[in-house]
Amino acid sequence: MRKDCENWPGWPQKRPAIIAEVGINHGGDENLAWEMIQAAHENGADFIKLQTYSTERFFHPDLPYYSSTKSMELSPESTAQLFKKAKSIGAQLISTPFDTDSLELLETFAPPLYKVASMDNDNYPLIKSICDKSRPLIISCGMANIEEIQNVLDVVKNTGNDKLILLHCVSDYPADPASLNLNMIPYLSNLANVPIGFSDHAIGMHSAYLAASLGAVVVEKHFTTDRNLESKIPDADHEISFEPSELKNLRAFCEAIPTMKGVAPRKILKGETSGRQNFRRGIFANRNIDAGETLTLENTIFLRPVSEIPAGRWDEIEDKKVVHSISAMQPIKFSDLGL
Repeated sequence: MRKDCENWPGWPQKRPAIIAEVGINHGGDENLAWEMIQAAHENGADFIKLQTYSTERFFHPDLPYYSSTKSMELSPESTAQLFKKAKSIGAQLISTPFDTDSLELLETFAPPLYKVASMDNDNYPLIKSICDKSRPLIISCGMANIEEIQNVLDVVKNTGNDKLILLHCVSDYPADPASLNLNMIPYLSNLANVPIGFSDHAIGMHSAYLAASLGAVVVEKHFTTDRNLESKIPDADHEISFEPSELKNLRAFCEAIPTMKGVAPRKILKGETSGRQNFRRGIFANRNIDAGETLTLENTIFLRPVSEIPAGRWDEIEDKKVVHSISAMQPIKFSDLGL
């Protein structure tokens, strides 16, 4: 499996990608879906994600939310229109297929990648079908234990598809911050040897920022133009979604990450050079010191700025005799010690 993803089509270089998941927040309204896609694109989403499904092949008809899920289903015609319009503005639209018919529909749009939801991370026939399309694949790990994560890794690997990202995810809506366990991001990176991202179901933005800081290669979060739409579309995900201004701020943060991370081991930076002289302390006479006296902590004082001898070299001059008198508040120089 590949450890990198920056060679994927449309993937940003040297910073975390952002997936704005419109999902079903449109409530089945194509016009609202398009409004959300435009807003996500304009405010910095690298990819904008839908959910593509046939309710009949998704939920048992006896489930209480079958009808509401059906009402939020986008028709194939609406899906086609959205992909066409997204392409016209340069937006990278992707989707999660929940069945093979939906997969075949999406394949006609040549999406840059596919996403598998947490509920299907053990649906190996569907995953194999997606892998057969030879496109990059992102799989959420919500509800999966370590053994199941390893199983899905093996399934994908055995198909020959080496372009995989796993997303750490807590499948709770909303996810309690205490349950997010974001240390799974570096843990999975070491375990799986594939790029690791984060699918965020928490309220607010703290978890998205922390995930990006912990090395997530992608942050996925539900997106809405207005969280108040929750009252009109109550069975969607507006409560846990971020809005355009929050997306814009996250994008700015992600763009700053490569610069802020810098390099190791530490080097003295250009901006610190003058600080070594002006902000650090030098060694001064605390009182008049007569010729022949030895330097002690009693007759010296460490003050900013450094004139000649920095405080860090005190051990080299302690108990040394001065060769001529030094007035109070004058810097100690090596020449004062005959050096």
